[in-house]
Amino acid sequence: MPVIFQRINEDHALQAAAIIVKAYIEPPWNEAWTLERAAARMGELSTTPGWLGVGALESGTLRGFAIGLPHTSAAGRGLYIPEIAVLPSHQRRGIGKQLLGFLEAEALSSGFSSAWLLSQNEGATAEYYKASGYNQATMLRIYSKPLSGALSQCSDDL
Repeated sequence: MPVIFQRINEDHALQAAAIIVKAYIEPPWNEAWTLERAAARMGELSTTPGWLGVGALESGTLRGFAIGLPHTSAAGRGLYIPEIAVLPSHQRRGIGKQLLGFLEAEALSSGFSSAWLLSQNEGATAEYYKASGYNQATMLRIYSKPLSGALSQCSDDL
């Protein structure tokens, strides 16, 4: 059966939780998602005002997806792409590239002027995004902090 690319709704997005679990346990991610956490993630994304979701469906079943969220900055209205995943059994067929292109086209027709995402800084995934026209930022870095220590430190200061 052919793969059909279309906009997806919140119900499709919740079905995508199973794809996250299966796709991200594989290299290069090696992430141990639970279905419960993946469903919570997709629920958060698909209820964000202005979200854009596209899917690859085969025989009516979701095989891959890409989600975008609006992100307005000084540079204009951009689309942040927090999730894109394809079932391992359907990878290496160009589905991810087509999903990304379809999401970009939908974003452009919805008034977005740019798209951005976070991913690995090297390896096959980085090369995939570079081949899709994405450039690695040179001036930005990701900063993170566990919040568990921050709470106890704040209460000690009171």
